[in-house]
Amino acid sequence: MNERLIIRLASSASQKNHWLIWSDSENEIIASGEVDNAEQLNLLTEKALQRRVICLLPGVDVALKKVAITGVFNRQMQQALPYLIEEELASDVEKLHFSVLAKETDLVYVAICDKQKMHLWLEWLEDAQIKCKQFIPEGLALPLSEDGHWQAVQLGESWLIRETENIAWSCELSMLEVILESKLKNCADQDSIPQIDSYSPVLENSVGQWINLDPVLPMELLAIGTQNNKVNILTDEFKQSKDANQYIEKWRVPAMIAVILLLVSMLSIYTQTLKVESQTAIIKEQVETLYRQAFPRESQLPYARINNKLEGMMANLKGDAGGVGFLSMLNDLSPAITVQKDFRINNLKYDGKKQELQIAVTASSFQAFEKFSATLPAHLSAEQGALNNSQSGVSGTLTVRSK
Repeated sequence: MNERLIIRLASSASQKNHWLIWSDSENEIIASGEVDNAEQLNLLTEKALQRRVICLLPGVDVALKKVAITGVFNRQMQQALPYLIEEELASDVEKLHFSVLAKETDLVYVAICDKQKMHLWLEWLEDAQIKCKQFIPEGLALPLSEDGHWQAVQLGESWLIRETENIAWSCELSMLEVILESKLKNCADQDSIPQIDSYSPVLENSVGQWINLDPVLPMELLAIGTQNNKVNILTDEFKQSKDANQYIEKWRVPAMIAVILLLVSMLSIYTQTLKVESQTAIIKEQVETLYRQAFPRESQLPYARINNKLEGMMANLKGDAGGVGFLSMLNDLSPAITVQKDFRINNLKYDGKKQELQIAVTASSFQAFEKFSATLPAHLSAEQGALNNSQSGVSGTLTVRSK
């Protein structure tokens, strides 16, 4: 994807969310703007299609800290990490999400955010049907100075400050002076006070040594900073799974059959034209290998029988002239499957003779099975098999057939 949609999520549902579309190939802004609140994120749904989405999190909600450690940083150390800084935190450790950003010899840099806030942001995106797999604290998208200068920019009523590679923070304009005084007073002498390079107009009589740089649009500056940015606090329980494209899954088997048939056809032309037995043997082996990979549950077949087998499978998929057929039945079921967001299909089995489709499903509740049956087209019915309730959800089998 050559274009990215950058969304700066707000701290609360009633606040504005800034967005920008950046073209990596053209190195320029395609479009930008803001939505008034979380409910209006659905205005970005279409813009998110076919683009990589990156969300920036407000620094007031994500604390970036460095933690001194002794010994090797291993799994046990990572589990104990929250309790090493428990006294510095305003909330219970169990309510917070900890994501390790980087590790040094005796230091670990960690991002800390309230779990409820993380769930809230993900709910906003889910309601808007926007898929995002990378959350970056906004300050870590600012440029990184090579000479130790702090970097600053004003976005709306907030100031974003990046101190080092892994330390950044944000605050409201009214709190900027107070926080800067607190941070800069720890400097040993005047010479050690870092210079602050600002991409926004500097306020008069500001605390610290501020330098005005050429102004840059805040979202443009942050968009550039997200390119090749490896920071992502969607870890542990918030790690996003790779969603299989439903359309690819729908046509995967026919596509595999079509590819194999194409290879078979190419083999026939090749052997008839070149008559090279050694090449023929190699391609035959490739066809047999591809068949085994595509259909591991089918019995192994020699090359000579694969063509007839595939043609028979294609006939079953298409169905008889007056029957439902696998492909047409999948097409009719697509709307009912799509609305079931918590439906996970584990296996599909089509019986051409009975013209019925068995679907092995895992869902979050028993009601999901009933809802699926209720949303079927009028000409289809679903017979529910035995259901099993486990920690991973409710699993069972649905047999779909025409009435």
